[in-house]
Amino acid sequence: MSREGRAISDNHNHILASPIESMFESAMAKGAAAISITEHVSQFKEMRESIAFSSYHSEGRIFRDLNEYLAEFHKISDRSTHTKLRRGLEVDYISKYQKQIGEFVARERWDILLCSVHELSDKKDIEESIPENLGIKSLRSEDKWREYMAVQKEAIESDFIPFDVLAHPVRLFAGAKSFPSDLIDEMLVDLARTARRNNKALELNATDLSRNKELVLRLATACAIADCEVSFGSDAHHPSEVLKNVDLALGLVDKFHLRVKKLESKHW
Repeated sequence: MSREGRAISDNHNHILASPIESMFESAMAKGAAAISITEHVSQFKEMRESIAFSSYHSEGRIFRDLNEYLAEFHKISDRSTHTKLRRGLEVDYISKYQKQIGEFVARERWDILLCSVHELSDKKDIEESIPENLGIKSLRSEDKWREYMAVQKEAIESDFIPFDVLAHPVRLFAGAKSFPSDLIDEMLVDLARTARRNNKALELNATDLSRNKELVLRLATACAIADCEVSFGSDAHHPSEVLKNVDLALGLVDKFHLRVKKLESKHW
């Protein structure tokens, strides 16, 4: 699918492993209209020390505080380029800590906020493989998917932060390695309708497209049925990954006539 004539934004990128300058230069070189830097809240010293995250990067940069993070954006001047730089965060939804995390995020103004679910009630990273359990792994997988969708709906309906996009809504596949094919479409439509009611977009995530195109196709189908907006995010940690799989995502947008989230408001 051609990008010609399109204003393409990559709304999900990280700088824990690569300099912000390199990420921005890659976005410019690839013709992006905008790139959002959305570092994990778990990459901040205060959050890491006060919250028992079950999912976090064991390597990569830890920011002392929000001021140190925001200083990174001052290294870039986007006034003379065709690429806009957006400052944002990827914010974990953990019910127990939503007030504490919400207060941390509310200290500054953001161009974009992503919300993501990385852990469930068992306090394990959703990307960890689901172990065999007396030969009934498929049942455990179905239970995990039900819980995962329920927690994502809870996050969408919460007001702990004024986020724009639910990031990687099918990421559980990384750990489950399968999905309940007879139930997943109903689950995804329910999630998309919840997002639509709450004016949130669901993300067409480049990493998920690499892992399971069929599952992201089903997500796009659900968004079309629910008339739910979508957002594209490469989830890049390195410059080469910026705008990864964007053509696949554009193909889904065109195929299903999906509405793309416009990110114009500022959050406090």
